[in-house]
Amino acid sequence: MIRCAITECRDYSPSMLDEALNKIIDNTDFPDVKGKTVFVKPNILSDSIPEKAITTDYRALQALLLILREKGAEKLIVGDSPGTQMGKLSARLSKIEEAVKAADAKLVDFREENRVHEIDGVRLPMAAALDEADVVISFAKFKTHQLMSATGAVKNMFGTIPGLNKSPLHFRYTTPETFASFLMKVFAECHVDYAFIDAVIGMEGPGPGSGTPRHVGLMMGSKNAYALDRAEALIMGYKSVPLIETAEKKSPGISDSLFPLLNPSSLMIKDYKRIGEGKKNTLRSLVIGTVLNFFRRGNNERPRPVFDPDKCRACSKCVNICPAKALNIKDGHVSFEKKKCIRCYCCHEVCPFDAIKVN
Repeated sequence: MIRCAITECRDYSPSMLDEALNKIIDNTDFPDVKGKTVFVKPNILSDSIPEKAITTDYRALQALLLILREKGAEKLIVGDSPGTQMGKLSARLSKIEEAVKAADAKLVDFREENRVHEIDGVRLPMAAALDEADVVISFAKFKTHQLMSATGAVKNMFGTIPGLNKSPLHFRYTTPETFASFLMKVFAECHVDYAFIDAVIGMEGPGPGSGTPRHVGLMMGSKNAYALDRAEALIMGYKSVPLIETAEKKSPGISDSLFPLLNPSSLMIKDYKRIGEGKKNTLRSLVIGTVLNFFRRGNNERPRPVFDPDKCRACSKCVNICPAKALNIKDGHVSFEKKKCIRCYCCHEVCPFDAIKVN
């Protein structure tokens, strides 16, 4: 059985990161990278400062890139494409650009460098780096997610589809289950060889972009990204999440693994602010929240986004990404056609002003 390693990593100091990452590598089935081209895909939901915990931390990324160099990787490629990306990829505020330069790696823009792949009968542009690389590594961020409950190593590869090309897919796959099934197909197309999750500082509450940073103090890695995501969900306190529920139905045992270091069952954070549970954190609320999350998934049963006109700055990011075309700017604020809303929460995900809530 494939191993999934979880170890303590209390902060982002170089020595702590180096020790944690090497410990994970030594205790799992890490690929041979000597003389190879390695593509590392971090989570850059938006180019936000590290303190917001929206992106894979630049220090963790840099530490991994330097380890790959030490192990003989010939060429390192790093890239992502945020859902709202309209122009050139920016990774300056997140300091990911700085980390890439420090490791003598190449930062690529998927909007400029992509190839067409066919998934589920749909022709989609995807990162050309997937075809160029000998080894593909997903480096996700430990975060909650309004639609999928948690976002991890598998969903991270959705970002290989450039910018607004992702938006219409939410209109095609409108429930967490159908979207999870599609994410599995995207992930399979990416041929991921290994995955990490940066869980030093995670995000709780209304993730993946509007939640609250929370110290978790862990680093995680495995060849089995599904096992890694299952472990993440268990640590957050979920019994399961849509991605793992769907994956296990399609391929029983796909998320099974051995834990040579720390076991996620003993690491559960009982008061982690999970999606749909508000401030409740008792065992009773965990059970109720799980039932609500996984057995009442119809569109009409999921809450709609709510827009705060006092916080809205009419930046149009939500308008641009909405696959149902339910939003537009009117009199300096967002106008919302509720009947069109498919409850994909893309608007909530990309709002930089915390002006959208899901209640």
